[in-house]
Amino acid sequence: MPRTFSTVAQLALQAPSTNEAFIALITIAHPASGTLFRIAANTEDIVSRGNTYKAYALQLVLPVESGEEIGSAQVVIDNTDLLLIDMVRRITTPAQFTIEIVLASSPDVVELTVNDLMLREVSWDASQITGKLMLEDVLNQRFPKGVFDPAQYAGLF
Repeated sequence: MPRTFSTVAQLALQAPSTNEAFIALITIAHPASGTLFRIAANTEDIVSRGNTYKAYALQLVLPVESGEEIGSAQVVIDNTDLLLIDMVRRITTPAQFTIEIVLASSPDVVELTVNDLMLREVSWDASQITGKLMLEDVLNQRFPKGVFDPAQYAGLF
């Protein structure tokens, strides 16, 4: 399915050189603990749609859309602020990530969104947190989830 971008983004993507900067905004949520972090791959904080995204040094590799497999993203976040590492150490279920790409000139217009990513395979050291962001693997889940057998559903038999 083709993606639709704003006219400014299309021109920036097709130009041999441009003054536009694409910025990744990442929302990290952990529903069980109620924790929510908003970070931006930028040198200064970004306000987008009324939310402030804190500037963080991070590297992000978006998932490849091949249509044949469930893609995964790779994220490496600087571990200079201990708030994120505290969250990673405390959680026992995967944190949810939402990645949004915006232009620096128009941060309220989201050009690309990747939703429902779960943080898996996390490792960290004194300088960085590394993780794999994956979609839920719905292709390998059991279907139907339940089994209709005489022990549980006597009325069917």
